[in-house]
Amino acid sequence: MSLDIPAALEDGFSRLLTRVAGLLLVAYLVIGVISTVTAQTLSLAAAGALQSSFPSDAATTPTTPGMGGSALALDVGLPVAIVLFLAQVVLAQVVGVVGIRTFVSEARTSFPTGVTRHLPWVVLNALVAGFIVNVLIGLGTILLVIPGIYVAVALYFVQFEVIVEEKNAIDALRTGWELTKGERLGVFLLLLVIFAIGLASAVPSIVLGFVGAPQVAVVLVSVVVGAVAGVIGVAIGARAYVQLKPDGWSPSVGGVDPFA
Repeated sequence: MSLDIPAALEDGFSRLLTRVAGLLLVAYLVIGVISTVTAQTLSLAAAGALQSSFPSDAATTPTTPGMGGSALALDVGLPVAIVLFLAQVVLAQVVGVVGIRTFVSEARTSFPTGVTRHLPWVVLNALVAGFIVNVLIGLGTILLVIPGIYVAVALYFVQFEVIVEEKNAIDALRTGWELTKGERLGVFLLLLVIFAIGLASAVPSIVLGFVGAPQVAVVLVSVVVGAVAGVIGVAIGARAYVQLKPDGWSPSVGGVDPFA
């Protein structure tokens, strides 16, 4: 099948006013808060470790969670901060798996059956696939940016192949590449729309920061609006993925919600 961008957008947005989308939004909000806390905690802990190594920099290094960009940081050591951050990465991937499997299915009022099937294996391979794709994008970006953009477009659906078809990371790289053949301009345009939504989601927190709102308020608004944009992006991407699959294809995980 070919990619119909207006249909993917319409189909994706139509999923947002459903019960499962509301539940996923709550999950994305929780992950957003955890991600912000762990990222700030890691940054603060790294700054503290650096300060311990170079005491002369103590005057310029933030030392309390309420300073600068560390309004939600926990006061823990660097090893604990690293563990918390890695745990958050895994948890975020779990939510990503559930989100993609849900929006690829026809479920609207309840999550599809088997949404957590083979979850540890899928999460591990999704993380590996995501790491490989990010490395390839990074290498491509070093080569005058354009190759990095091309790789990002060509491999956009790799994690979808892992999560929906339960392929291992290497097989998903191959099938994900094949899936976008002949449709990469359309995928690029679709990603521009998703990128624009993400960019727009940053505006409220930027405005709040510009007018001098408290740092905690800026961060929380950023998390809430970012979660909404994240759910929208996943819904649109999932419906585009379904379009690119062969005629008659249906996801191997989950069935049709009887109340859809």
